[in-house]
Amino acid sequence: MKQKLKNTLRIVYAAAVCGILAVPGTVLAANSLRSDSDASEEDHTENRVLAEKPSLKTEEGKLNTEFPMQYEAWFSDHFGLRSDLVTAYGDLTNKVFGVSSEADVIIGKNDWLYFAKTIPDATNVRTLSDTEIRHIAYNLKLVSDYAETKGTKFVFAPAPNKASIYPQNLPARYLKAGDQNNLDALYDVLAHTDVTVCDWRGVLREQAAHGPYQLYHKLDTHWNGDGAMLGYQTLLQTLGLDDFGFGNAPRTETCDWSGDLWGMLSPAKENPDQNAVYEIPHTYQDDGRMRSVDDLKIQTYCENGSESLLMFRDSFGRALIPLLSERFASCTYLRSNAIQIDLLESAQADYAVYELVERNLDHLLIHTPKMPAPPAALLDFRSAPEAEPVRMNSESDGTYRHVYGLFDAEYSEVDAVYLRALCSDGTQDYVAFLCCEQEALELDAHQPNGFSAYLPEDQLVGCAAIEVIVQKGSEYIRIGAQALY
Repeated sequence: MKQKLKNTLRIVYAAAVCGILAVPGTVLAANSLRSDSDASEEDHTENRVLAEKPSLKTEEGKLNTEFPMQYEAWFSDHFGLRSDLVTAYGDLTNKVFGVSSEADVIIGKNDWLYFAKTIPDATNVRTLSDTEIRHIAYNLKLVSDYAETKGTKFVFAPAPNKASIYPQNLPARYLKAGDQNNLDALYDVLAHTDVTVCDWRGVLREQAAHGPYQLYHKLDTHWNGDGAMLGYQTLLQTLGLDDFGFGNAPRTETCDWSGDLWGMLSPAKENPDQNAVYEIPHTYQDDGRMRSVDDLKIQTYCENGSESLLMFRDSFGRALIPLLSERFASCTYLRSNAIQIDLLESAQADYAVYELVERNLDHLLIHTPKMPAPPAALLDFRSAPEAEPVRMNSESDGTYRHVYGLFDAEYSEVDAVYLRALCSDGTQDYVAFLCCEQEALELDAHQPNGFSAYLPEDQLVGCAAIEVIVQKGSEYIRIGAQALY
């Protein structure tokens, strides 16, 4: 009798476990069977792109050999009740153990949330060397000089991390580890150039300490409506333009913002964040193709505005779009890792703004701005026959040949890199960006001995090879060469 009872309990237990494990898959299957008009997946509030559902065949009709791995990634992101389970786990770890269930989210004081990748900046931990900082400044200088040749004023506008403006709400364990962070070091170097910088960090810090309003969301990585308005006013002041008095518009406070950091911790539980809304006019129009402020390209026009703007931006630029679009007669906003400043070749703009969040300053080391490489005229240089062979790749888009690679790391402490095209009718020298195309070169990390340039294809007719020449002070050294094709 006892054995029979034990067997029954075992069966019930096994059935219960199997039933619980089957629930997520059953819910996912039920959602998949419903039509798109009736079914809607759980709200996606995580700060990342979820995996797409894979197909058994490729676009060419062949068997998709990566289907098992892709399906596993898709199922992990979409199984039934996923948001509820993530939220429950987040509540458990937060309330019981006082820690975050998400590695990228830090729970601070007074219920503030922070993005973990911003901690090095907040604690003055330099993740970029002095050489890399100089390379970033050098690359910005090339972009600024190019824009000037097109009659466009260029402004670099680094958007501060929330932890750089409100460090007081970080957990007490995060202490200052140095005197400077990456942005401090970059500001010091840029001060010795003519690159125009919009110092949002200085203004936001001042207002956060003494102003009447909170400038960043508690549960989000970005500035709120008040922070964006102050950012807009500071940018227009940097450009030397009238801001149209938008900051004097009627202001209301709301509590309806969905924080991206909160969504990573508790995607199934609403916890609206505070925000500020300014009642500025909305007379601008888009080109008819705009779906949301997260579009990769947005174009707007405003009869009441003046001047034209080309803006390269990330997610911090979203809150600026309504303000700038109402201020300028025409605006073009672009989201991409590599800024396409060569758009000035075909579309003139009075102003070009490069907005980049502080934690991503290294983008200018691994993503080459797209523009024709500036011509140069080198005279005397010596060769370095003992140097390691140059590693070089090139790709063409019909307009430019993107030439990039690595030279001998022994010469990474350089002031500039030049590429000499060896052609049948002579040579042509170009200035290269101090960029390491990490992804294209399939490197695990950025290397300080990278070079990259977009050479106009129509200038490479009859060219067979490229020489790499570095500048150290007043000395020019030929490091090596490689066939172009």
